[in-house]
Amino acid sequence: MMTNIKLSKRLKQKSGFTILEVLISALMVGIITTAAFQFYVSIHTQSEKQYEQSEVQAVCRASIFDIKKTLRMAGFRVGGHAPYEISNDTLSIYMNTTGTMDTIRYYLEEFTDWEYGQLPGFPSGKQLFRLMKQTNSDPPAIFSEYISSMTYTVVDASNITISVTAYVTKVDETYSPDGGYRSFSIGDRINLRNVG
Repeated sequence: MMTNIKLSKRLKQKSGFTILEVLISALMVGIITTAAFQFYVSIHTQSEKQYEQSEVQAVCRASIFDIKKTLRMAGFRVGGHAPYEISNDTLSIYMNTTGTMDTIRYYLEEFTDWEYGQLPGFPSGKQLFRLMKQTNSDPPAIFSEYISSMTYTVVDASNITISVTAYVTKVDETYSPDGGYRSFSIGDRINLRNVG
Protein backbone atom coordinates (compact mmCIF):
# COMPACT_ATOMS: atom_id res chain seq x y z
CA MET A 1 0.00 0.00 0.00
CA MET A 2 2.84 2.32 0.84
CA THR A 3 4.39 1.65 -2.53
CA ASN A 4 1.18 2.65 -4.30
CA ILE A 5 1.08 5.99 -2.44
CA LYS A 6 4.70 6.79 -3.34
CA LEU A 7 4.08 5.85 -6.97
CA SER A 8 0.94 8.00 -7.04
CA LYS A 9 2.85 11.02 -5.68
CA ARG A 10 5.61 10.59 -8.29
CA LEU A 11 3.08 10.41 -11.10
CA LYS A 12 1.39 13.58 -9.90
CA GLN A 13 4.72 15.39 -9.73
CA LYS A 14 5.94 14.20 -13.17
CA SER A 15 2.72 14.61 -15.20
CA GLY A 16 2.46 17.54 -17.69
CA PHE A 17 4.91 20.09 -19.08
CA THR A 18 6.17 23.28 -17.58
CA ILE A 19 5.26 26.57 -19.27
CA LEU A 20 8.91 26.99 -20.24
CA GLU A 21 8.94 23.65 -22.06
CA VAL A 22 5.76 24.56 -23.94
CA LEU A 23 7.20 27.96 -24.97
CA ILE A 24 10.47 26.42 -26.16
CA SER A 25 8.56 23.82 -28.18
CA ALA A 26 6.37 26.51 -29.76
CA LEU A 27 9.45 28.58 -30.61
CA MET A 28 11.17 25.60 -32.27
CA VAL A 29 8.04 24.74 -34.28
CA GLY A 30 7.79 28.40 -35.36
CA ILE A 31 11.42 28.51 -36.49
CA ILE A 32 11.10 25.27 -38.46
CA THR A 33 7.81 26.40 -40.05
CA THR A 34 9.27 29.78 -41.04
CA ALA A 35 12.33 28.17 -42.58
CA ALA A 36 10.19 25.69 -44.51
CA PHE A 37 7.91 28.49 -45.78
CA GLN A 38 10.88 30.62 -46.89
CA PHE A 39 12.33 27.62 -48.70
CA TYR A 40 8.99 27.01 -50.43
CA VAL A 41 8.69 30.68 -51.48
CA SER A 42 12.26 30.64 -52.84
CA ILE A 43 11.66 27.47 -54.86
CA HIS A 44 8.29 28.76 -56.12
CA THR A 45 9.81 32.08 -57.23
CA GLN A 46 12.65 30.31 -59.01
CA SER A 47 10.16 28.01 -60.70
CA GLU A 48 8.13 31.00 -61.95
CA LYS A 49 11.27 32.62 -63.39
CA GLN A 50 12.16 29.38 -65.19
CA TYR A 51 8.62 29.13 -66.53
CA GLU A 52 8.75 32.71 -67.85
CA GLN A 53 12.06 32.03 -69.62
CA SER A 54 10.69 28.82 -71.12
CA GLU A 55 7.59 30.67 -72.33
CA VAL A 56 9.56 33.42 -74.07
CA GLN A 57 11.78 30.82 -75.73
CA ALA A 58 8.68 28.96 -76.92
CA VAL A 59 7.22 32.21 -78.31
CA CYS A 60 10.38 32.88 -80.30
CA ARG A 61 10.63 29.32 -81.60
CA ALA A 62 6.96 29.16 -82.57
CA SER A 63 7.21 32.48 -84.41
CA ILE A 64 10.27 31.37 -86.37
CA PHE A 65 8.73 27.95 -87.10
CA ASP A 66 5.51 29.36 -88.53
CA ILE A 67 7.25 31.96 -90.68
CA LYS A 68 9.75 29.34 -91.85
CA LYS A 69 6.96 26.91 -92.81
CA THR A 70 5.15 29.62 -94.80
CA LEU A 71 8.32 30.98 -96.42
CA ARG A 72 9.17 27.56 -97.80
CA MET A 73 6.01 27.85 -99.91
CA ALA A 74 6.88 31.36 -101.17
CA GLY A 75 6.71 31.57 -104.95
CA PHE A 76 4.69 28.36 -105.41
CA ARG A 77 2.90 28.68 -108.81
CA VAL A 78 2.97 32.48 -108.82
CA GLY A 79 4.40 32.90 -112.31
CA GLY A 80 6.21 36.21 -112.68
CA HIS A 81 4.98 37.61 -109.34
CA ALA A 82 7.57 38.22 -106.61
CA PRO A 83 7.62 35.32 -104.12
CA TYR A 84 7.88 37.67 -101.12
CA GLU A 85 8.37 41.29 -100.11
CA ILE A 86 10.19 42.65 -97.07
CA SER A 87 9.45 46.15 -95.81
CA ASN A 88 11.11 46.93 -92.46
CA ASP A 89 9.49 44.47 -90.01
CA THR A 90 6.76 43.34 -92.42
CA LEU A 91 7.07 40.18 -94.51
CA SER A 92 4.53 39.45 -97.26
CA ILE A 93 4.64 35.96 -98.79
CA TYR A 94 2.92 35.08 -102.06
CA MET A 95 1.88 31.60 -103.24
CA ASN A 96 -0.86 29.93 -105.21
CA THR A 97 -2.28 26.95 -103.33
CA THR A 98 -6.00 27.59 -103.85
CA GLY A 99 -6.12 28.50 -107.55
CA THR A 100 -5.78 32.21 -106.80
CA MET A 101 -2.88 34.26 -105.48
CA ASP A 102 -2.61 33.88 -101.69
CA THR A 103 -0.90 36.51 -99.57
CA ILE A 104 0.27 35.84 -96.04
CA ARG A 105 1.57 38.85 -94.19
CA TYR A 106 3.51 38.94 -90.92
CA TYR A 107 3.92 42.33 -89.27
CA LEU A 108 4.52 43.90 -85.86
CA GLU A 109 1.90 45.94 -84.02
CA GLU A 110 3.15 48.00 -81.07
CA PHE A 111 1.66 47.68 -77.60
CA THR A 112 -0.69 50.42 -76.43
CA ASP A 113 0.16 52.81 -73.57
CA TRP A 114 -2.23 50.85 -71.34
CA GLU A 115 -0.38 47.59 -72.11
CA TYR A 116 2.96 49.22 -71.30
CA GLY A 117 1.39 50.40 -68.04
CA GLN A 118 0.75 46.76 -67.08
CA LEU A 119 4.52 46.14 -67.07
CA PRO A 120 5.87 48.16 -64.12
CA GLY A 121 9.50 49.12 -64.50
CA PHE A 122 9.73 48.13 -68.15
CA PRO A 123 12.71 50.10 -69.51
CA SER A 124 11.79 53.34 -71.25
CA GLY A 125 12.94 53.52 -74.84
CA LYS A 126 12.29 49.81 -75.38
CA GLN A 127 9.33 48.80 -77.50
CA LEU A 128 7.11 45.73 -77.39
CA PHE A 129 5.05 44.36 -80.24
CA ARG A 130 2.60 41.65 -81.15
CA LEU A 131 3.47 39.53 -84.17
CA MET A 132 0.37 39.67 -86.36
CA LYS A 133 -0.46 37.19 -89.12
CA GLN A 134 -2.92 38.00 -91.89
CA THR A 135 -3.98 35.63 -94.66
CA ASN A 136 -5.41 37.31 -97.76
CA SER A 137 -8.17 39.71 -96.68
CA ASP A 138 -9.04 37.84 -93.47
CA PRO A 139 -8.82 39.83 -90.24
CA PRO A 140 -5.29 39.76 -88.79
CA ALA A 141 -4.71 37.46 -85.83
CA ILE A 142 -2.23 37.80 -82.99
CA PHE A 143 0.40 35.13 -83.48
CA SER A 144 2.67 35.98 -80.54
CA GLU A 145 3.32 38.79 -78.08
CA TYR A 146 6.11 40.55 -76.17
CA ILE A 147 8.28 40.69 -79.29
CA SER A 148 10.90 43.44 -79.18
CA SER A 149 12.34 42.94 -82.66
CA MET A 150 11.88 40.87 -85.80
CA THR A 151 14.36 41.13 -88.66
CA TYR A 152 14.46 39.55 -92.10
CA THR A 153 17.72 39.50 -94.05
CA VAL A 154 18.03 38.37 -97.65
CA VAL A 155 21.17 36.21 -97.93
CA ASP A 156 20.79 35.41 -101.63
CA ALA A 157 17.99 34.74 -104.12
CA SER A 158 16.76 31.62 -102.33
CA ASN A 159 17.85 32.12 -98.70
CA ILE A 160 16.57 34.43 -95.95
CA THR A 161 17.57 34.66 -92.31
CA ILE A 162 15.04 35.57 -89.65
CA SER A 163 15.78 36.66 -86.11
CA VAL A 164 13.36 37.42 -83.31
CA THR A 165 13.80 38.77 -79.79
CA ALA A 166 11.11 38.65 -77.10
CA TYR A 167 10.85 39.67 -73.45
CA VAL A 168 9.48 37.85 -70.40
CA THR A 169 6.33 39.27 -68.82
CA LYS A 170 7.50 39.38 -65.19
CA VAL A 171 10.43 41.07 -63.49
CA ASP A 172 13.36 38.97 -62.27
CA GLU A 173 14.83 40.82 -59.25
CA THR A 174 18.13 38.96 -59.61
CA TYR A 175 18.64 40.36 -63.12
CA SER A 176 19.62 44.03 -63.26
CA PRO A 177 19.74 44.90 -67.02
CA ASP A 178 16.53 46.11 -68.68
CA GLY A 179 14.78 46.70 -65.37
CA GLY A 180 14.82 42.97 -64.60
CA TYR A 181 13.02 41.94 -67.79
CA ARG A 182 14.95 39.11 -69.42
CA SER A 183 14.91 38.62 -73.17
CA PHE A 184 15.62 35.76 -75.52
CA SER A 185 16.74 35.86 -79.15
CA ILE A 186 16.76 33.20 -81.82
CA GLY A 187 17.50 33.14 -85.52
CA ASP A 188 17.29 30.73 -88.41
CA ARG A 189 18.10 30.50 -92.10
CA ILE A 190 15.33 29.49 -94.48
CA ASN A 191 15.80 28.03 -97.93
CA LEU A 192 13.01 29.02 -100.32
CA ARG A 193 12.25 25.88 -102.31
CA ASN A 194 10.32 27.59 -105.12
CA VAL A 195 12.80 30.44 -105.71
CA GLY A 196 16.13 30.53 -107.42
